[in-house]
Amino acid sequence: MFGITKDRARLQLQTEEARVIAKRARVTFSILSSIYILGTVGGVLICLLEATRRIRFYGYSRLPLWEGKLILASNHPGWLDIILVPLLYFPWWFRELLQRIGEVLVAPLKILKREPVRPTFAEDFKHIPASTADEHNFRHFRWVLEGWNIFVNRESDRTGERASALRKAVEILENNGRVVIFPGGGRDFKAQNNGDGIYDAGTGNLIIRRPRPGIGWLVKQTGATIVPIRIDGTDKVLPNKPNEKLPPFLRFERCLPRIWRPICIRIGEPLRFPAGTDEDTILEGYIQAQLNLYLEANKSND
Repeated sequence: MFGITKDRARLQLQTEEARVIAKRARVTFSILSSIYILGTVGGVLICLLEATRRIRFYGYSRLPLWEGKLILASNHPGWLDIILVPLLYFPWWFRELLQRIGEVLVAPLKILKREPVRPTFAEDFKHIPASTADEHNFRHFRWVLEGWNIFVNRESDRTGERASALRKAVEILENNGRVVIFPGGGRDFKAQNNGDGIYDAGTGNLIIRRPRPGIGWLVKQTGATIVPIRIDGTDKVLPNKPNEKLPPFLRFERCLPRIWRPICIRIGEPLRFPAGTDEDTILEGYIQAQLNLYLEANKSND
């Protein structure tokens, strides 16, 4: 009986070791594929789209290129936002990639030797912003995005899961890193159903969703600088909803990028708040910055 118990314990230990090795291998592959390969391809594609004026950047000189402890806070019109905002720092992140490429390449050998491997890049990389992504929306692509995203389960009512995401963001910021967040808590088109939109009184157009308290809490905890960003057009490139006029078997067309549709990305003046600033003041400062970017966009369209 004692021998059977020992065999079971040994089997459980081996199973757990295999699970840990598999997880390390998956995360290492995520870093290699999503940052070194997809990140590079995406960055080159952004440059080509900018050259053909499919993507336009305004206020790029306001972006703090070499500062750390930054919260890149944007509105959220479409799916592409979680990819576009980190790519604002392409190609400057290559310096850091080159410094770390040796570590990534030897990671498989370390895994086989059962030596420790960094769990995620986001806690250590400083120049590449870690984006926040909805765990449900990107559940089929998590294996690609895991290395450079903080996943948030917005459909869960459990505060513990959201608190865990905030703690990860705090760790990155305290390590002098950069975090991309969407303070409205989801894509902008949901404001109509949730009743949390801020609208243009003249035109009735949505400006932003009212930000959640999390951004104020993050700044108060870490003293981070907020970089307000406004994106327009990503919901036209990849629509949020299928075309109901089409038969069901053709509705996959919303997953096909309309690269002829223009995207505008505006960067506002960085917001730095003195120590001790209350969270409501931080929220109001961010809202005002987004209003200013909205007005800038309207003036340029006149």
